[in-house]
Amino acid sequence: MRTLTTSLLLVLAFSISTTFAQSKKELREQISALNNKLKVLEQTQADLGQAQRKVSSLETQLEQLQTTNDGLMANMNKFLEASNQQSSTIGKTLEALQQREAQIKGIRDVFSAQDSIAILVITDLKRTLGENAQIGMSKGAITIQMEQSFLYGDKDKNLTLQETAKDFLNKIAIVANKYNQLSLSVVGDAGLEPEIGGPRVIAVTAAFENDFEVAPNRLRSIITTGFSSVIRVQLHPDYNDFYLDMKDDLKSAS
Repeated sequence: MRTLTTSLLLVLAFSISTTFAQSKKELREQISALNNKLKVLEQTQADLGQAQRKVSSLETQLEQLQTTNDGLMANMNKFLEASNQQSSTIGKTLEALQQREAQIKGIRDVFSAQDSIAILVITDLKRTLGENAQIGMSKGAITIQMEQSFLYGDKDKNLTLQETAKDFLNKIAIVANKYNQLSLSVVGDAGLEPEIGGPRVIAVTAAFENDFEVAPNRLRSIITTGFSSVIRVQLHPDYNDFYLDMKDDLKSAS
């Protein structure tokens, strides 16, 4: 009986020992598995932290890029605005230059027209008066010079035109009436005897009006303070009309 009991106790002890050994092994295995899971969790947390830091860095970079982009856009808008203003200024400057060019062209056209007329008048005068006539240009006026002795003879105080002089003046009047857009001025010095020099100039002017049918609104007598024995007949544009034409051209060009 004692032997059976002993045997049972041994079997029970062995069984308990075996069960305990198995439980201990399983516990170790569970602990090991938990440790592995813990390591995985820690690594995951580390990876998550690294990812969060990368996200934060990317967000910072994105903010910086957005700020930079905003600055570039602002600068671009300013540049475009300045460029538009500059283009507008350039356009206005170009328009002003074109207007100025048109004005200059208008002035040149007026002078060219006058020059063309002057050439025609000089050609006609030389053909009509002869090559010996003293014809020239002075300050935009076509000038024919005549000695007072040719006009009034050798008598000092004579105020009556010679017939040869009248014929010469008539030829001038024929050309002057052909170009009726030109004015005619008679210019002479008063000399030492103003009572003679002045009336002689006026007499030539009167002859153009009364004898040779030059319109009085085209005629003018100019008596200067000098001592020349020459009386000059000048054909020139009407300076008032010339000024008005120039003014109109400038207005139309602007």
